[in-house]
Amino acid sequence: MRKIRIYVRVLLLLTTVAAVSSCQALMYEDAEMAPDTTVLVYMAADNNLAGNAERDIKEMMKGNIPYYFDEGSGNVLLVYADIAGDVPRLMRLSKDRFGTVSVEILKEYEPQNSCSDSVMRSVLSYAAGLFPAENNGLVLWSHGTGWLPAGYYSNPYSAGADGMSVPMSSEADPYAGYVKSFGADNGYEMDIRDLAEALPLRYSFILIDACLMGGVEVAYELKDKCDYFIGSAAEILADGFPYDRVTGHLFGGRSGLVEACRQFYDYYKDDGATIAMVDTRALGGLAEACLDIFLAGRVAIQSLDMDSLQGYYRMDRHWFYDLDDFVSRIAPRDTAEGQSRSMYDVFNDALSSAVVYKCATEDFVLGGVSQFPIKTFSGLSTYVPNPENSVLDEYYRTLAWNKAVMMVE
Repeated sequence: MRKIRIYVRVLLLLTTVAAVSSCQALMYEDAEMAPDTTVLVYMAADNNLAGNAERDIKEMMKGNIPYYFDEGSGNVLLVYADIAGDVPRLMRLSKDRFGTVSVEILKEYEPQNSCSDSVMRSVLSYAAGLFPAENNGLVLWSHGTGWLPAGYYSNPYSAGADGMSVPMSSEADPYAGYVKSFGADNGYEMDIRDLAEALPLRYSFILIDACLMGGVEVAYELKDKCDYFIGSAAEILADGFPYDRVTGHLFGGRSGLVEACRQFYDYYKDDGATIAMVDTRALGGLAEACLDIFLAGRVAIQSLDMDSLQGYYRMDRHWFYDLDDFVSRIAPRDTAEGQSRSMYDVFNDALSSAVVYKCATEDFVLGGVSQFPIKTFSGLSTYVPNPENSVLDEYYRTLAWNKAVMMVE
């Protein structure tokens, strides 16, 4: 049984040389290697994912990685690995003309918190200085809990009458050892707002290999930091992306990224998976459409039958719902006077422009047992305001997405 990983797994293996229920994509040209591309895999694995990180690095070494000397492409694969029990290292993975793979240690660090915004910024800036490129890609690998405040997923709480935090009761998760804010380093988690601030470049793409990070809140927080955003609305099994199949496609431009998503889905189609690729440059239009709907639909939001909404969670962690399923329940379908399209039609067009690829299985399965059905999948999840827990609403007001759409006043 494959394990689940809910956090962004950011783990590098130090070594020496050595069916379809909901899939949609636009048509692209055949994948080609985009020249002058540096891809950095940032693995924060000073946690229980250390073994998974090591395995994924081995998978990368089996994949289609760049040549060390290749004047034609100039592509570079870097891995920053902070793995439990070892010192953090920045490495370059490459192969020679005979296909032999080598791992070059570029820098070793003293033990540090790789989920600190200052540490992440320092590592990424140093790597960009070593290998400046026309195109830069970033894979974030660790635990992940979507847009939630750091630490909230594992220890949810509400505000008591006296304003003090009150723990929320929850039953033990039987899959706690298999599932995984971005990152987890020795118990420390990173807020997505700090994550956005820590990124020193605008990347061609950011792929988050962690659970529950495929939400509109996360994508919007990172929209000024990347052209394409890839993530999963649901949990990701602990194996993560199949890097032996995927690594080469990360250098393939837009069409290569679509193929990487397809490979991810194909790998997990018998278990459970959601994956989507978002053009962040279209998120402004999506926010404008949602703003009109949320301002007009506040009463409708309060009267929603939450149990009928498509969710992507287990164990009553009810903070991740399908964006389109939610909006379709509150958006006016009638065309206003003087308008050619309804609010929902405008939203639907904006969503279609933003989500350029999406795919999901019919169920999310763990241990051979369906945890929840996936009847509809728009590519992005969303929070739905919960009047019973003002703590999350207070935090949600600080997110860039909510500032743009005013879902929570």
